[in-house]
Amino acid sequence: MDFQGDVFGYWGRNIIEDYDDALLKNIPSLTATPLEETSQLPVLPKHGYGPLGTVGILGAGVGGLYTALILDSLNIEYEILEASDRTGGRLFTYNFPNGGKYDYYDVGAMRFPLPKKDAQGNYKTGMMRRLGDLINYSKLNKGLSKPPLSSQLIDYHLTSKRQGYFLYFNDQCYQVSQTSHPPDFHAREMGVNSQYITAGVENIVEDVVRPFANELIKDLEQNVHTGWHNMMKHDAYLLRSFMSFKYIPSASLRIPRTHLSTNVINWCETFDVGTGSYDCALTEMVLEALAFASVKSQTFGDVEWKCFEGGSQVLTNYMAAYLTANGTKPVIQFNRKVTSISQSGDIAMDVSVRSECIPRTYSHVISTIPLSGLRMIELGGAGLNLRQKNALRKLQYGPSIKVGMRFRSAWWTELFDIIGGQSSTDLPIRTIVYPSYGAESSTPSMVLIASYCWSNDAERLGALINTSKIEYEEQLKELVLRNLAEVHNVDYSFLLDQYVDMHAWDWSDDPLMGANAFFGPGDFQALYTSLTVPNANKRLHFAGEAISTRHTGNVTCRWVVGALDSAWRAVYEYLLASGQHDKIQRFFDLWGKNEEWTGQSKHGKHHPTDPNTMLRVHMGFTCAGELTREVKF
Repeated sequence: MDFQGDVFGYWGRNIIEDYDDALLKNIPSLTATPLEETSQLPVLPKHGYGPLGTVGILGAGVGGLYTALILDSLNIEYEILEASDRTGGRLFTYNFPNGGKYDYYDVGAMRFPLPKKDAQGNYKTGMMRRLGDLINYSKLNKGLSKPPLSSQLIDYHLTSKRQGYFLYFNDQCYQVSQTSHPPDFHAREMGVNSQYITAGVENIVEDVVRPFANELIKDLEQNVHTGWHNMMKHDAYLLRSFMSFKYIPSASLRIPRTHLSTNVINWCETFDVGTGSYDCALTEMVLEALAFASVKSQTFGDVEWKCFEGGSQVLTNYMAAYLTANGTKPVIQFNRKVTSISQSGDIAMDVSVRSECIPRTYSHVISTIPLSGLRMIELGGAGLNLRQKNALRKLQYGPSIKVGMRFRSAWWTELFDIIGGQSSTDLPIRTIVYPSYGAESSTPSMVLIASYCWSNDAERLGALINTSKIEYEEQLKELVLRNLAEVHNVDYSFLLDQYVDMHAWDWSDDPLMGANAFFGPGDFQALYTSLTVPNANKRLHFAGEAISTRHTGNVTCRWVVGALDSAWRAVYEYLLASGQHDKIQRFFDLWGKNEEWTGQSKHGKHHPTDPNTMLRVHMGFTCAGELTREVKF
């Protein structure tokens, strides 16, 4: 079993295998002929085939465009329906009117920890490799009337390049430096005693997640499953409840070896990304720690933090430019709001679009619409089973807002010598992100992400965004400027004089209905698995970052890779369900494999020479015929 150090691939495969094992146990007649005893490819049921006509792709975000790139490379006809008037989805860059070259900010994904390249210029293994390979894709680097896409990558400074960022908590302001230590930010007044203060928030939180993360890494290194089984034993816990009822601190922290009090937990959460962030699943925090390499391990290798000059939407602009170049018909159709999806017998899917009298018929449909939006579409005739319907209802997207402000000068650099990085506070604006691009050019960026909020903080500040009421806009402007002044210890009047313009965005108020997906306790096992298979007649396939183990990450933007991975899996499903086995090897050659879905299983039950087996079994294709997933539980 070789996951090339990919803990997320290991996680996803185990989830699916455990689910399928439970499934097969309920159908004893199918376990008499294990797949490893035959090299014959499983026989697909008749209704899996049908006219190999146009594939309908719903959504022109990075997942939908990636799906189209794959189908294009396999000479499969497709059509993309996009509800808005642009491509990109949550890859969205806002350019301030009348601004300079660098007067923009990324409303969505903005930074990517790409693996370093090898001597041949290929990206080494790593969590973000699929994104790196997409950036290197030949069709996006030559033949277009643009510079190569790969040349648009520039350095992103996760921490300030020169001087320290600011911390402002509990009315104490501190600029981080190498020669001084931060204050305790009045921790004692929060009911936290000196032992915990000495240990430090970062060390305590790392001590909570590190044992799980290290055990998962050890699983990969030693080909064992101890870490996986331990993680599953605790999968039902919220992070907060685990800290309250199960966690015992390591002796090295020199704090009482008892569960943490509510005061200590609240104190730790104060310094996290958002109020209420500890009400997520423990498993999500472990995966987040692994993604951000908070737990040091060779699993991640060296990464280089990058962004796109011109903003992240550059990526999807290049993808769309290639897909639409020299086309005889528009493969991306904008302002096409899907209102219903239904089966057209066993051989096709009908998709109805608002203001169109006749449904569009496709041989297969691949939906990359966020699940919250997909649930607003009429799906009564789409052939979903009850688990899929429940997953659409229950899987969550977290709220997130950003407020970009344009100023007369890059005052954060002029006054504090800050280039890149971010400052944190418990004030309503929570996180301030300084631009990494253009800082040392003759025309530096004068745009600051003045507020970046998640969870409860985003819900509260979001109430002032997109209201169409001038008084609320003025209230938001004043609040943000006053918070900025407090964090940086400057006069409010100074920032008010520097202010030029503001753009605010609330992802919950957008038709996408939320920012990134995040799972509650047990959701991986109970909900995620049900959407990694198509509908009953295997013609409606679900994609999008929520249907991936890499579905969140406010710092790493790993959800972009999650969108790509899910699109890869959806195309693979389509090839299997449509009987196009002759294209599968080319698909692997061009777009690689996926540790979650190809190769040998941990149980050794699938034939190692048949890379199709893992997804085939999960989809219900076996040598004994088709499994009827409706009656398994």
